[in-house]
Amino acid sequence: MTFPGIPASTPEQQRAVDVLLLGAALLTWMISMGSPVFATGAYSPPLPGGGILLLGLLFGWAANGWAVYANPFFLYAAWRLCMGKIPRKSIVLMLLFAATFPLLNGIPGVKLGHGVQAVSWGWGAFMWLWSLVLLTAATAARRSIIGVRGALVLGLLLVSSFVAAVTLHGRQWRAAGDEDREVLLPPGMIFTTSDLCPVALISPPPPDVPGGEPLVLDIDARVLKPAGAGPALALPGGFTEAHADGSAWIAYADRDDSLMIRQAAQPGTLVLQVKAQGDGAVLRLLKGEPRRLLYQQRLASVDNGLSRPRSLCPLMARPPNAGLRFEYGRVLLRAMGQGMPFALDKPLARAETARQRCPIGSADIDGIAGLRSLDGRQVIAAGRMGGMSGFCSASYVVLAGGLARSGDTPQRPVVYVLDRKSLRPLARFEGQRSCPPAICAPGPQATLGGVRLEGASAVIETARGEYVATLIGPP
Repeated sequence: MTFPGIPASTPEQQRAVDVLLLGAALLTWMISMGSPVFATGAYSPPLPGGGILLLGLLFGWAANGWAVYANPFFLYAAWRLCMGKIPRKSIVLMLLFAATFPLLNGIPGVKLGHGVQAVSWGWGAFMWLWSLVLLTAATAARRSIIGVRGALVLGLLLVSSFVAAVTLHGRQWRAAGDEDREVLLPPGMIFTTSDLCPVALISPPPPDVPGGEPLVLDIDARVLKPAGAGPALALPGGFTEAHADGSAWIAYADRDDSLMIRQAAQPGTLVLQVKAQGDGAVLRLLKGEPRRLLYQQRLASVDNGLSRPRSLCPLMARPPNAGLRFEYGRVLLRAMGQGMPFALDKPLARAETARQRCPIGSADIDGIAGLRSLDGRQVIAAGRMGGMSGFCSASYVVLAGGLARSGDTPQRPVVYVLDRKSLRPLARFEGQRSCPPAICAPGPQATLGGVRLEGASAVIETARGEYVATLIGPP
């Protein structure tokens, strides 16, 4: 490329230009291999270019990642230039594959074809595009299409693009909150195509009653099950719109199981209220009679970029994550007086034997999935608790199970002890995985006849003998 009044480059200058451009192309390509390419809105760190290259060469086609196949032609063209030759077909194929970059809709997930879409772009993608431009320019210089002045113009354009990228990053970084910075603009990301959340996240206060209290749900169905493609809000602790029936609920959580108890609401009971507000919503904790506001969080509907569904920020995790932000969900659950852990490390105050049958019912109550009757109360026993045998004593309700049957994988027998008056969990006992052959031998399952509670141990009585489970400590 020549300009009026400027002499054409000499062959020596031409050779220096293509070598310089080739070196710059290889340097920027190597930098791109070690830099993050894009973020998906997950909390895990973005993959560097090298990781995307290895994954993309094998499975890039599953996410329309045809651009990754430009890399082999880039390396071949660079090798041809290093050998003093002029690449032609390899440069054309490199540029054709690179032109499909806008079609990229993610990286393959667990299953082929189920991509995880990019919502933010990083320096790895930026430097990779630079490397392709520089290699193309080096080829043009080798063919005397551009000279020193053309290389200088290209350099100015690249510097201008760098300044523009830094400016865009700074503008989004200043506008983003801490959560969006962590998820959408992690280290190495330049900009995001998602909307930034305009609402600040407010931490819920600690609960008034540390030991937990019943909760009434006042949920706007338009928020949990919106019409059309609008964003939906998930609730912590397994609560859904089905639990917003005017009853009060209290939930307990163990490592593998959970127990939710339904009871009649009393005046002044704590209320979790979620109401639609424009295209967003508002979440409130209310208590007392008349109700007083304990906590409020406004929610805004934001676009996640590309074809991803919208989210209610700042509570909902960005795709591909589902549900509430993990840490916020835990804090909100505590503020709601819910999700209290089982008392796992305290021996029982009274030694009793539970032989009275208190089975968990088998029919759903009021159409609520899993809501069953237990000793005259209504509970949702999730996990293994729902299939356990129930026994009652004067003070306790005991749920026992986990004995292996013929062909089953051996598992630890478990005993849950609940306070009979309130159904509040008191303790969990766990047996050894290798139970006595007389009890867990092949054949029909051993029939449970009762449980003897002896403070720090529980003796499971079966038709084949006894099995001892011991009190376990906190996780």
